[in-house]
Amino acid sequence: MPEAIAGQLNAAERRLLTEAILHTSPKPRVAMEVGTWLGGGSTLHILRALEQNGEGHLWGIEADRSIYERMLANLRTAAPEACQRFTPLFGFSQAVIPQWLREQGSEVSVDFAFLDGGNRPLEQIDEFRLLAPRIPVGGQLMAHDAKLRKGKWLVPYLTRLDNWQTQLHDVSTEGLFYARKTAAAPSAASLRAARASLWRLRASPVEIAAAVLPSRVCGFFLRLLPSRLAWRLSDGRK
Repeated sequence: MPEAIAGQLNAAERRLLTEAILHTSPKPRVAMEVGTWLGGGSTLHILRALEQNGEGHLWGIEADRSIYERMLANLRTAAPEACQRFTPLFGFSQAVIPQWLREQGSEVSVDFAFLDGGNRPLEQIDEFRLLAPRIPVGGQLMAHDAKLRKGKWLVPYLTRLDNWQTQLHDVSTEGLFYARKTAAAPSAASLRAARASLWRLRASPVEIAAAVLPSRVCGFFLRLLPSRLAWRLSDGRK
């Protein structure tokens, strides 16, 4: 079926995302996505992969109301056969995920997670920490913008945890991060290394300024800088 809606991820990223769902055993039954955008990228491809598997359900979080409504309309048009496998969730992930976990009950595991929400690196860390206890051994997590500011904390943090097998797919400017859980918990030494790495990243002057200054003040200073430098600081692009 030809795609009729806009979406992020290039062809290689979409293939890797689809293969992660199709070529794993057992097949994912519960999938969580943060950041659906208009639905034609990760959301559509996760749904089609679940439909091809013949099992599984996706819960997708989107925080922009106008995007959320357009995403729903797009998916009904482009993938009506797979919409039965999709439940949309509106709001910010830090609030939506804890509520969703409570509603699902303590026995529910998250077999597959895809993180592509807001641009602040702390968001992916928070999302990972919320979901990781529910991801079973063999469960998978993928994250977009792994080479940009969004993923600059999660990638080194998760790479240092020895109960995850990780790979950074350098197939785009943004980068796609893949992780598979190999043990229920990390060793104490690897957890200390991950936390130390995160502390160093959070303690950088740029990140401290971004955390304590109002967004309008950060925006003011960014506008004073050359556009290339401002873009690099705000988004991580070169």
